Amino acid sequence: MAHGKSKTSTGGGLLVKIIVENITKKIGKKTVLDNVSFEVESGTITSIVGPAGAGKTTLLKIIAGVEYPDSGRIIINGEDVTNYPPKDRDVAMVFQTYALYPHMKVFDNIAFPLRVKKLPENEIRQRVREIAELLGITHILDRSIYEISGGEAQRTALARALVRKSRIVILDEPLTNLDYKIREKMRGELKKIAKEIGGVTWIYATPDAREALAISTHSVFLYYGKVLQYGHIDSIYSSPRNLTIASYFSYPRLNTFECDFVNIADKYYVRELTGLFRIDVTSVAEAFKANRYIVGVRPIDLRLEKTSKSVISIPAHIRLIESMGSDTVLHLESRLTPSSKETELDLLYPGVLTGYEIGQRIMVHFDPKDVLIFEKDTEKFITNGKRIVSESRQGGE
Repeated sequence: MAHGKSKTSTGGGLLVKIIVENITKKIGKKTVLDNVSFEVESGTITSIVGPAGAGKTTLLKIIAGVEYPDSGRIIINGEDVTNYPPKDRDVAMVFQTYALYPHMKVFDNIAFPLRVKKLPENEIRQRVREIAELLGITHILDRSIYEISGGEAQRTALARALVRKSRIVILDEPLTNLDYKIREKMRGELKKIAKEIGGVTWIYATPDAREALAISTHSVFLYYGKVLQYGHIDSIYSSPRNLTIASYFSYPRLNTFECDFVNIADKYYVRELTGLFRIDVTSVAEAFKANRYIVGVRPIDLRLEKTSKSVISIPAHIRLIESMGSDTVLHLESRLTPSSKETELDLLYPGVLTGYEIGQRIMVHFDPKDVLIFEKDTEKFITNGKRIVSESRQGGE
């Protein structure tokens, strides 16, 4: 991809803040969006994350003005635009299917919104060339849509959106239809493009939390029509409001251990019920009001190597080895004794893993600072390992 030394501005440099306020939308008898509220900070890449059927596409269409809510408001830079048509919102949208015109060449697809505006042909050529250079697709401008790859089609659709110089760009699952290798590459490229282009606020819908973590600065977790949490992506990842959010922002599934809360020799612990481990939570003991808790460990935080003295080690045997794109997943079973209850675990290794086989007995490890703790009955987030360690260090000073 070609990059210039200075930023390319598509929106005139005036950043845009978007407020989504109490949006409700029904389709037939089904409530697709239920009192949805959040803010999109200017100049951010905000992902709308959630499973299929969560209402992501409907929400994007309402922000863009393609659909209208039954109630609630869309406010852009302090102005209520709820009833404005798309052309009056300065929004460009890229659909999941790309919606390219098959009878047009790549150049003409990108140029189409400029020709609708009846801009001079020399300006159209210049703007198409600039955006094509930024996205690395100048070599395909004369090709038919039938002659380009899925990744090139995705870039073409993005170029058509950006060439308009809109201040808001909305992407509806733009990587979903690509194979995993192209998808992994495009994650990095989209983030670079967003940094390269100034004056744009991005909204990005995806069912894939890994995409959100790789691309976005902020996120909204939409779960069957309701916003369960929104804010900075790092905050959602480290302090998910409940177990549902934590599980969704984990790949593969979140490893969970049922624990009780015990006092041993003037210290407080969450203790795995079969005796696999215990974690000292004395420094934050006041946060624990119930008897049962769930300790969550993401597969990426379960390790094959013992990295420090503070790590917790547990026995396991390998029941399946699975290649997942460029990663390897070990599906494990763990129990302390033959009569103990078996716990299923997943370990994500970022790369190709050799030297392991099904049935092999191993030790796996995790650092207490990487755990997430939830109350069992309510599934409400209680604390994370980083806070436990931080409070413990402060208390020891």
